[in-house]
Amino acid sequence: MFEILPVNEDTSILALKVSGKLTDADYRQFLPVLEEMIRKVGRISLYIELKDFEGWEVKAAWDDLRFDLQHDDDFKRIAVVADRPLIRAVTGFVNFFSHIEMRFFDNNETDAAWDWLRESTQVNESSEPVQLYKNILLPTDFSVYSDMAAKRALQIARQYGAGLHVLHAVEDYTYYNEAYDPVIASIPLPDDFHMVQADEHMQKFCERNGLGEDVDVKTQWGRPKRSIILWAQQKNCDLIVMGSHGRHGVGRLLGSVSSAVLHKALCDVLIVKR
Repeated sequence: MFEILPVNEDTSILALKVSGKLTDADYRQFLPVLEEMIRKVGRISLYIELKDFEGWEVKAAWDDLRFDLQHDDDFKRIAVVADRPLIRAVTGFVNFFSHIEMRFFDNNETDAAWDWLRESTQVNESSEPVQLYKNILLPTDFSVYSDMAAKRALQIARQYGAGLHVLHAVEDYTYYNEAYDPVIASIPLPDDFHMVQADEHMQKFCERNGLGEDVDVKTQWGRPKRSIILWAQQKNCDLIVMGSHGRHGVGRLLGSVSSAVLHKALCDVLIVKR
């Protein structure tokens, strides 16, 4: 039979004493109580004290295992206190099929069992909440893929009240024609030509994507991969938002750039596919 024991300190722990031989009728009476507690409290831990325990009827054993498997995500920890070696095997058997964290304690280790269950609760309560994004970096090569990333970055920045930084890295061997396609320069061009072009396209990029004066905009010399990672660090960015594909041209595939940033950046990276 099941007997519910009082718990004074923590409403997320249910304590039980189990004795005799468990029957299907015992489970039909007890499981609704357990499910109601899960519904009200959410994830719970179980303290199970076995006293003169004689095992399960076959159907009751399957009721037990089936409930554990169906409610795998509803339990934090289960502490089993008993003096029967059989329980060690049962605990191991259930752990084999279930992800529930279960531990066996001898009868003289009840304090340790309670400490272990409370430890789980304290860890959950002391866990820091997920931090909001404060600084978002939007790298751009002025392509349609960067436009899609800009819309997503602006949405996230507004949602979190975060600062938005837009970066374009200028490489000295490319320039942009009126169709916004990078072309390998066939003749040497002065450095200021590249930078003037980049500034013009940055202005158009911001205008068509609704990026206002409150957005920090930067064009600089450098390789995109390295520039993005370093700029994110300098601006203390906690999120980088970028497109999954970029312009076609030697060394200008934003797809390869996004892959490198994804693996090397120290902050979260969101790759916008469409």
